[in-house]
Amino acid sequence: MKFITPISTTALTVILLSACSTSDDVNKMTNNSKEQISEVQSDKNLPQNDETNQTEQTMTQAEVLDAVKTDLKTDLTKMLPSELPLEEGKYLTATTKSDTNNYEVIFYESDEPIAVNHEMLADDQIIARLKAQKYESIQEANEQVGFENFSEFGGQPIDLGFGITGYQDAGAGSMWTSWNEGRWAIAAHTHTSEGEKGEKLAKEATEFLETHTLPIPKPNGFAHIDVYQSDNRIIWQKESTVYMIDEVKDPIIALEIATHIEEKE
Repeated sequence: MKFITPISTTALTVILLSACSTSDDVNKMTNNSKEQISEVQSDKNLPQNDETNQTEQTMTQAEVLDAVKTDLKTDLTKMLPSELPLEEGKYLTATTKSDTNNYEVIFYESDEPIAVNHEMLADDQIIARLKAQKYESIQEANEQVGFENFSEFGGQPIDLGFGITGYQDAGAGSMWTSWNEGRWAIAAHTHTSEGEKGEKLAKEATEFLETHTLPIPKPNGFAHIDVYQSDNRIIWQKESTVYMIDEVKDPIIALEIATHIEEKE
């Protein structure tokens, strides 16, 4: 006859505690696994790195110029370049000011993408400024342009090539080589002691304009280009509104920017 040995109270307690402990461990492992899965899913929603963010913020020249156009609150016809010359690896941005009868756009190049009208922009990054102002009359606007027909003023004739004659005139330490192309007057400035530099610049500009077209003025325009890169101004009128490009160091680049000007609706 077999006897069943009774289980002591102490042994039963140990068995029950062991079972509970095992159940708790399983629950903890399950909870930890859920937390790890949640962390992984959360990480997927975070930005991967700074490079991704920078790429998302980068705007093409066309997008920057479209943002500039949108920011200009004015009744004037918006004239803007379709593109601007930038150094390799640089980005285009701008600041804008405008009211009913005026607007100003300053274009900058930067080492990294910067939003239009950002406070970070500095003067040493300026590549060009474009201004527009409406006057009371066409006559007043024309006076701001200061168009001249240089063939009527005389001066020393000089062959600029491409069938164009320029006229050299000097005074007060300065020398100008000036000529007309259609409705435009163009004058290259230098010092009297370096007259050959003015002639060279005039010939470079003439050659450039053989394959590039300045905006059509109504009625006139005047391009002032400077050997010393200190006073390059391209100015023209559209009836009673005067447009001007300045703050450009290189005179040929100033002309290039002007040839990219388009009317933006």
